[in-house]
Order: sequence, then structure tokens, then C-alpha cells
Amino acid sequence: MKLSLCTTGFKEWDIEEIINWLLPLQADVKGLELWNKHIERFQEKHGPLDKLAKLLETNDLQIPSISGYTTFSKLWNQKEHQNEINQARKLLDMAHQLNCPLIRTFAGHIASRNASPEQWSETATELNKLGQMADLYGVDVAIEIHYDSFADNLEAIQKLLEDIDHPRIKLIFDGANLYVDQLNPKEVLESIFPHVSHVHLKNYHFDHKERYKNKPAPIFSGDVDNLRLLEELRKRNYTGFVSLEYFGQEGMPNLLASLEQWKQQLTY
Repeated sequence: MKLSLCTTGFKEWDIEEIINWLLPLQADVKGLELWNKHIERFQEKHGPLDKLAKLLETNDLQIPSISGYTTFSKLWNQKEHQNEINQARKLLDMAHQLNCPLIRTFAGHIASRNASPEQWSETATELNKLGQMADLYGVDVAIEIHYDSFADNLEAIQKLLEDIDHPRIKLIFDGANLYVDQLNPKEVLESIFPHVSHVHLKNYHFDHKERYKNKPAPIFSGDVDNLRLLEELRKRNYTGFVSLEYFGQEGMPNLLASLEQWKQQLTY
């Protein structure tokens, strides 16, 4: 099991700044899960992606995933849907050039219980097409498990995978996103583990009545039992990346505390 960081929490920084911030910490970070806009910004300044690949290789960093923001559930808006297809193709090309194994997508922009049969079917069809496109690049597509999406509970996730029915479609497991709806992350992980290609790790003190009052916490200090989830991953011989994911003003102190907790409590 290897540790990485989501660069989505550093939107105002360039990749070089993130690396320069990270190296003196001497944290056990082996990868950067790159936000697509960070890659685009690098290209604008430096040109071809082989320069980015060299920068990361020089600093002994891999790219476990490239994160876009597609949902493939707004087919009524032809322009937006085409933009998502174009973005996905661009992400797949980036991943192929950077030797990155997968890109991130969401499935749907509303909770699964609110999806009409037509919306569900259309999104599953489009994600199957995305799997076919990904096959051309030799890259997987990982749907992030997320509240207020079609992948927000165990039954929905299982049905979604069944309906998409493509071997390139994988999952990003995120226990905190399940806990938002008071689901048991470990039970979900046990059932869908064969489809998990990547993991997000964060924690909160949750207010289930008013989400905006949720307070971020270090990975082993919030309401989600992340130690138990990591033990389950270890038991199942998961050898992929686990990405710390923190955002906003309170993100940095919790990220730093999480890096320290990882160092102190885990010896994977």
C-alpha cells in the first residue's frame, strides 16, 4: 500500500510548488493524484508532457490517477455532454502519455434514489462507451464512490457496475463519502473490493443533520474508522495507492496532521 496526495486540494499552486512543499516534509508520499487543470497549467508553461513525466520521475513520484470532473448524466445538454466526452478523451491521452493507470470520473450528478430509469440507463450506456474509449488508450476509468451520485450506496454501485458491464470501469473507494449518508464503509468495501483500483482517505467530524457543519479532521481522528478500513485493505492484499484528500482553509493543517499520523501509526 502506497501513499499519495490529491492535488485538487492545492488548486492555486503549480505542480512544481506542490513538489517543493512536499519534499522537505520527508513524508512517505510516493505519488501525486493530479487534478487535470494542474496538468494543463504545466503544459501552458512548459510544453510537452514528457517534461512533467521527467519532473515526477526525478522526485520519485508516480501518478496513480488523473482527476477530472465528468458525470455523464446531463445528456439533455448536448454541448455540455460533448464537452465531457472531449474532456475524458483528453484525460485518457494525458494518462497514456504519463504512464498513469486510470482517470477519475463521477457517475451522475444527483443521488441514485432520485435518478429516473432513463437517466440511469443513459449514464450507464455513456460510461460503457467511455470504457470502450479507454481501452484504446490502455487506461482504466475509475468511478469515485460519492454521496449525491449514482454510486452512493452498495446496491447502487453494484447495479451500476452490472449495467455498465465493461472491464475498464473500476472504482475509487472513499469511506468518508459513504459515511456522509451514515453507511458502513467497511461493509461496502468488503462487497466491492474486486473492483477497487484506488482509494481516497480523509476524515471528518460529521453533522448528519447539516452537512455544511461537517468539520475536517486528520485521517485517524474523525468519525470514520480509517484504521479499520486500511486493515481491511491490507488483509485483502491491496497494493495500490491511498490518496489523502483535503480541501479549503482547514485542509492544510489536517493534511499535515494526517501525514504525521500515517508515519506514526502505520508501517505498511
